[in-house]
Amino acid sequence: MYLLFKIFIDILLFRSGPQELPASPFLLYMTMVLYFAVGVLVAWLSFPFWSAVSVSCMDTALLISLIWIALWIKKLDYRMLQTLTAALGTLGLITLIVFPLDVLYAITDNMSPESEDSGSLLSTLLFILMAWSLTVLGHILRNALEIRPALAVGLSLLYLTFSFILTVVLFTVPVSE
Repeated sequence: MYLLFKIFIDILLFRSGPQELPASPFLLYMTMVLYFAVGVLVAWLSFPFWSAVSVSCMDTALLISLIWIALWIKKLDYRMLQTLTAALGTLGLITLIVFPLDVLYAITDNMSPESEDSGSLLSTLLFILMAWSLTVLGHILRNALEIRPALAVGLSLLYLTFSFILTVVLFTVPVSE
């Protein structure tokens, strides 16, 4: 177990790629549960519980679909287990780090104007963590797809953009005037 955790940490620090993980359906399932569960926790800060479950479900399906399509196009679908495990596991771990900061951000956002300094610090930290997650996913895609880093980060941005747009379109209630 320690060895697996170390591999995930090494991927997060760009020292290893998804190829270092075992091609294990059970490990994929466990990382999928982690990614989905922490996704629900983070979404629950902004949405009612069942909507948060739906947001996390959509986001998980979108990430899996993006990776599946990219590997299928490159005819590298035999890398599916390791790539999905690496992406779901590392992004799930980053989301675990983000969650307490999101909670603090939600608390300080509802406080008085004097909390603006702490809110901007939290915003900066959250931005840095988002950039880190995009580059980690780009690192995983670069290794799995054998593509240039810029293209891999571009695919990461594409995933983030689609996820954001789908969340807004499908789960945000329009405000009536």
